[in-house]
Amino acid sequence: MQYTNRILAVLRVSLHILVAVLLLVGLIADFDPLALVFGACYLAGTAPYNRGVEFSTRATWAWLAVIVELWGWLAYRSEAYVWLEFPLVMLGVFLLPTAAGLALSAVLLAATLAITVPASGISGAIGPAIGTVLAVIIVHSYTMLRGEAEHYKQLALELEVAERSRGAAEERARLSREVHDTMAQGLSSIVLLGRALDKQLDRDTADAAREILTTIREVAAENRAEARRFVAVNAEGGSAQPPRRTLPEQVRELAKAAEDRQRALGETLEVQVNVVDVVGPAAEVAERVVREGLSNVVRHAHATKAVVTVDKLGETITVDVFDNGRGMSGPEGFGLRGLRARVEEAGGELSVEGNVLAATIPAQLKEAQ
Repeated sequence: MQYTNRILAVLRVSLHILVAVLLLVGLIADFDPLALVFGACYLAGTAPYNRGVEFSTRATWAWLAVIVELWGWLAYRSEAYVWLEFPLVMLGVFLLPTAAGLALSAVLLAATLAITVPASGISGAIGPAIGTVLAVIIVHSYTMLRGEAEHYKQLALELEVAERSRGAAEERARLSREVHDTMAQGLSSIVLLGRALDKQLDRDTADAAREILTTIREVAAENRAEARRFVAVNAEGGSAQPPRRTLPEQVRELAKAAEDRQRALGETLEVQVNVVDVVGPAAEVAERVVREGLSNVVRHAHATKAVVTVDKLGETITVDVFDNGRGMSGPEGFGLRGLRARVEEAGGELSVEGNVLAATIPAQLKEAQ
């Protein structure tokens, strides 16, 4: 499109140069003050237009009529100005509707031939006729190129809007996954623990109630830390990146939290952890898989044992969360759908088969992921 715009600019400048040269030739051959008036009127219309000033259709046609009238008087008074007919044909075809532009071209050609043929015979007809046809063809080519340039410009704007909308949608999806994977899961645990605490209060078992309260405080503190991390990461374009713990530390902490929550709910859960250290964006995706897997174990599986395994095979990270509970059935919820989208964005795959949540993730991920 830039190449097309350059062509259009060259054609516009060439038209103005042609008018200036032909007018200068006429002034040198036969000076006429009316030619200066013609030049002033031409500049009065074209200079503002080239600066982006918009004229009404009526004003444009009135300006063209004045220019054509001045040319008619100049050509009548001196044959030296007759060749200004060519740029006038271009202006007429460009500014007027197609039929009116072609009619004006025919009138201008007839007026030119009325001057050149008596003076030069048949040779005085060939030159103006060929020049007029070429002028019409040039303007129509210019109009087609301009239409093409406008089309691609509009297409580029639509693509920009679509990209911006898609980027906003992707950002909303990312933020919703972040909230679900951290704070929403923690709040769900607090709700479950609150219900368990209510039952313990009915039974008047202070020790059990106190343990549940301790777990609630721990979950709330963890979610407060996640909320602060979330704000720090997303504030100021994400430039503030708080220090992160190693993946084994995060997974062990998640495992302990799952055990504590199950114990507070009156159930026993043992989580075995086998995790290799992974760094970079892949570690964050792996941590999200483990978090979602253990969250589902606590909320749905009714399991007594779970095994979390994170390993690295060549350039691939494998993550498995297994439990001996009742397994997963039915449609996937928002958490698993969001996790699957996160893993696939990273170039990996997520699968759910019975009691196993498994994911494969490329070890080398771009920071944007």
